[in-house]
Amino acid sequence: MPILLTVLAVLYPIIAYFGLKYSNPSIVSALLILLLTLRFVLDKSSSHKHKHFKLVFGAVLTLLMFSLLSNSDYGIKFYPVAMSLMFFAIFSFSLIYPPTVIERFARIKNKNLSDYGVSYTRFFTKVWCGFFILNAGISFYTALYSDIEIWTLYNGIISYILMGILGASEWLIRQTVKHKH
Repeated sequence: MPILLTVLAVLYPIIAYFGLKYSNPSIVSALLILLLTLRFVLDKSSSHKHKHFKLVFGAVLTLLMFSLLSNSDYGIKFYPVAMSLMFFAIFSFSLIYPPTVIERFARIKNKNLSDYGVSYTRFFTKVWCGFFILNAGISFYTALYSDIEIWTLYNGIISYILMGILGASEWLIRQTVKHKH
């Protein structure tokens, strides 16, 4: 069940699109609140006990409650903005209080990361911070000024492609850097 709920979270913009196209925002937000709550309750891992997860859960729940109570699609459409800003906050926080998020991932494969490796992971944490801010800005714009089709296209397809390109680029650069160092 948690895997299904994770897939539904990734498909959020598509679900929102069809929901808003064929129903009203209150019904869509009620359904999304139900899915979010199920994910929180059924998640057996310790991740839902983590303060970052609780913060994200609270922010998304607040947005969806706004849409439920106001019958407005804004709370639903601001979910990608909130997620990008939350990731920005988490990655930025890790720059202030190391190790960075990227360094933590790197240490899963290589416990003895060199000073150069730490510097490299710090740089890419900054790159991801830039991506999350840019993504939040574009998502914000589409939520306010675009129709639901453009919002869905960007937040449900283009932003994931951009994340994939950035992730793949980082992986390719890392392979080159590993061979040089």
